[in-house]
Amino acid sequence: MAITQSDINSLLSMITVKLSESNFVKWSFQFQSVLEGNDLFSYFDGSYPCPPRYVLTEEGSVTSEVTQAYKQWKKIDKALLGLLMATLDDEIMEIIVGSKSSHEAWIALQERFSTVSRANIIQLKTDLQTIKKGTDSIDKYLLRIKHARDQLRSVGVHIVDEDIVVVTLNGLPEEYSMIKTVIRARDSSISLKEFRAQLLAAERDIEAQFIPNNSMTVHGS
Repeated sequence: MAITQSDINSLLSMITVKLSESNFVKWSFQFQSVLEGNDLFSYFDGSYPCPPRYVLTEEGSVTSEVTQAYKQWKKIDKALLGLLMATLDDEIMEIIVGSKSSHEAWIALQERFSTVSRANIIQLKTDLQTIKKGTDSIDKYLLRIKHARDQLRSVGVHIVDEDIVVVTLNGLPEEYSMIKTVIRARDSSISLKEFRAQLLAAERDIEAQFIPNNSMTVHGS
């Protein structure tokens, strides 16, 4: 069944994040996931290019008749471009003004948000390396580290899991010294899933130390 304007419009309710200057990673992940889930992202990434505009004769000559495939593709592409625009903040809209297709608009956004100065990359790396847990829960602390890692990934800097473990351990306070020693003494690498589980277990143990003993002592008569 062919995709309709109504089908495309219904996708907008699934895209809850509007693109601003500070959330490209989150927005692009959600936008791309929704479009891929509906077999429409190929319009944006260019893997489904526009079909030939005019009908050819059997001899291969170009006629003035426009192909149905071209008409249908252009109709869907314009609807997708409209969908994209509906997910952008006003100031971001200026980046894609003049784009003739959803693919052109997507490339313009990619170029805008992937272009970053060396100084900004250094700052992002510094932000990641200096994150401290502070009073945050382990889960909130790990989310902050993930966000910093995602920001670096969006500008082409990939941080391996082992380095994330090192950064996380370095930012833990003194009461986590035992788990820090255990992890650093391992002979093999640890997955981030297992690492999180061990940190959560350590967090529970630490919290238990500060829970007052409310049990009542019964004295004999």
